[in-house]
Amino acid sequence: MKFQSITMKNFMRYKGVNTITFSCDDEKNVTVVLGDNTVGKTTIAQAFRWCLYGAIMVEGRKKQEDYQILNNDVLLLMDANARASASVDLVFENDTRRYHVHREEEYTRDFPRLIARVAQKKLKMWISEKDSEEDEAEVEDGKVAELINELFPQNLSHYFLFDGERWNDVTVNGVRENIKESVHILTGLSAYQAAMRHLKEMGGNSVIRQFEKKITGGGKIYDDLEADRNRMEREIEKCSQQIKNIDVNIANYENKCREIEQYLEENKNTEVLQAKYRQYQTVKSSQYDRVLANYKVFVSEFSDKAYMLFAKNMIAASLDMVKNVAGERRDIPHMHQSSIDYIIRSGTCICGTKILPDSKEFECLLEQRNFLPPADIGSLLGEFERRGNRWQNRVSGTREELAELATKVDDALRDYEETSNQLSVLEKKMDEQIDFAEKRRLLRNYRDEIRKLSGQRGNYEGRIDSYRKQIELKESEMRSQEQRSAENQKWRERLELAELLYKKMKQDFSVKEQKIFQELNEQIQDNFERMFNAKDKKVMLTPQYEIQMLYQTDVGFREEKNLSEGEKIARNFAFIVTLMDYSRKKKAERMGLEDKESDTLPLVLDGPFSKLGDENISLISQVLPATAEQVIIFMLRKDWKYTGLDDYVGAAYEICKRPDQSYASIQRKE
Repeated sequence: MKFQSITMKNFMRYKGVNTITFSCDDEKNVTVVLGDNTVGKTTIAQAFRWCLYGAIMVEGRKKQEDYQILNNDVLLLMDANARASASVDLVFENDTRRYHVHREEEYTRDFPRLIARVAQKKLKMWISEKDSEEDEAEVEDGKVAELINELFPQNLSHYFLFDGERWNDVTVNGVRENIKESVHILTGLSAYQAAMRHLKEMGGNSVIRQFEKKITGGGKIYDDLEADRNRMEREIEKCSQQIKNIDVNIANYENKCREIEQYLEENKNTEVLQAKYRQYQTVKSSQYDRVLANYKVFVSEFSDKAYMLFAKNMIAASLDMVKNVAGERRDIPHMHQSSIDYIIRSGTCICGTKILPDSKEFECLLEQRNFLPPADIGSLLGEFERRGNRWQNRVSGTREELAELATKVDDALRDYEETSNQLSVLEKKMDEQIDFAEKRRLLRNYRDEIRKLSGQRGNYEGRIDSYRKQIELKESEMRSQEQRSAENQKWRERLELAELLYKKMKQDFSVKEQKIFQELNEQIQDNFERMFNAKDKKVMLTPQYEIQMLYQTDVGFREEKNLSEGEKIARNFAFIVTLMDYSRKKKAERMGLEDKESDTLPLVLDGPFSKLGDENISLISQVLPATAEQVIIFMLRKDWKYTGLDDYVGAAYEICKRPDQSYASIQRKE
């Protein structure tokens, strides 16, 4: 996919009509727009985003409505009855088709105030064959946004339209992203997730749940089991929704914690205190993990055997009491009164002797009948005694094991509390030197809230796990109650097939995800080394898809979170280039093409080098032309000479702005 041109009319800083025609040459695939600070480079990047999605990149605490799209000079000349419009046209192409998107907003003025009010919005799109531009077909209004999102997915827009001046340590391109989800979309794994969700993870609307509803049983027992199962599935859905709400709240608190941590990190003025603080935090984290691990082992062992241990004395006392009342066993093992009744009714013993009324044989059978259940509990008592003996053998030594496990929990907790106290002392020293005690109080409160919410989340997860186990038991009982009809058998086979398909897809997804994760980590490090001449550093993705930068130390590579602005850009730039390159290669594999024949999204960079050194600018620039089919760069004039991209430039522009004018214009450089 390549952009052919962008035309802005009265858009933000640009008064009148300004057009940029981009280079679509396969070799000279770079278009550069040069300008000084504050003259309108970012406005062009905003025009791309606004035309495609009707949104712009916001700064700090601003909102979309805080930005005025209509040019100020145009607004100033409007009276109370006047109308004026701002618009952006984007033309782009792929191998076979040409697309033209037009977004326009018409405004009135809230006279006499200098405020523009939207009166009307338009979004139009036309498609034509690449070689027949005059035969354009207009896309239905209701399908324009959907088609744009297919061609340029909005959730990936921060990767191919990104702003180098707004990167920081917790965001990519100034906007917090679900990196893992983006990777899944780019690499095709999201299709697996969608299929698995459709099969089983949509609650009552899933395929498997719908199949289950087709299987019916008979009688009140079956109906009760089905009602219990349905009730528990509703409870699972409620718990899942609660977990989602908790995750949102935890994410908000984590954001606040990161902001305070960044503030505290930037204001620490003693290297010794910094080093100690990080060391204690690492130790505290590992100790906390050890407390949880020991506690889980203790709870698991206690849950598995405690009830047997507590029942030991009760079982022994119960046996003594019942034996005193019932006496010694005189029954025949595994026989019941119904067995004697059957022999009497048949008139013949199993040995062939005739059973006649008032005979000796008849009297013996009646006597034995009195020693059998339910008249006599001897056999039941025997089974009870055998079970008690099994329990006693199983819990032999359990009391000592539980005591030892409890001691491990106490010791781990004591170490954790001691380190926490040391951290508190260190924080107090730091607070005495720099007055941010209030920040630390807020940080502790936020962390407390996170711990509380995490506990609630764990509780809901435990309830979900318990409900699922109960559902399995209920469904097992339901299967035994089902009427073995042909209809039930048909749906049971379909259900089992769907379950097998879900299991297979889940296994395949796990294998593919791990393979992609490893390939991305290898490629991101390779790109980082090519773009940044730093042998003592490397970047990598954690299993949670967080982007880390690690430094070489005497004991190996360790993560460094206190990064400079340049290092943050370096880390994120390597990741984004890796995603774009990896996406192109995978697309080529799927289409059976050579890598060089496959296309990818164009790369639009706004101020990518503003915080990098001269050497890194040069190293990065050499990678860009091979990363995407088309590269469009808005940057400072002073940085261009370090890029070394002149041989790749197919079109060049500069932004001109006179000191006595508030608006800018764009001119092509020959």
